[in-house]
Amino acid sequence: MRRAILYTACCLLLTACGNDPGPQRAANREGKTAKDSALLAMMEVNQRLAEEADREILQQVQADTLHRYAQCEQGAWVARVTQLPESEQPKMGEPVAVSMRIRTLDGELLQDIEGEYVLGRGEMPLGIEYAIRELRRGEEGIILAPWHAAFGVDGTDNIVPYSNVRIEITIQ
Repeated sequence: MRRAILYTACCLLLTACGNDPGPQRAANREGKTAKDSALLAMMEVNQRLAEEADREILQQVQADTLHRYAQCEQGAWVARVTQLPESEQPKMGEPVAVSMRIRTLDGELLQDIEGEYVLGRGEMPLGIEYAIRELRRGEEGIILAPWHAAFGVDGTDNIVPYSNVRIEITIQ
């Protein structure tokens, strides 16, 4: 709820600034427009929200004593539930069939997805794609992803913007 309010406030800030960067505006004295200032303010809000999301995910990682997590390059965390060390890891450009159950960190089911994706084509959020590349074919895993590594500021039909998610995944 707090994130939705912040998101709405930022959107209002962006639209309320107007398009008239008249000389009376303080931001104009430095050669910046009101739009530049609003964009900078939005970036600062997103940075604070991203830091908060990272802390929330880290708390989840530390609280889970059953699984061992590793952080991926894009900020998501992944743990293997089942391990198949003989199986191959999916590579960039290869299709991979996945079954994903996406939940909030509190456990509320947001979406069930089954499908085939080609890694590296932008068919799924980058943080989730990097986490999938840490698993092997046939393995089950858990991905904990902050909003900036998952569905971002836009969300999807079933996932609100700025949502940190827990994904239970099986790689085929």
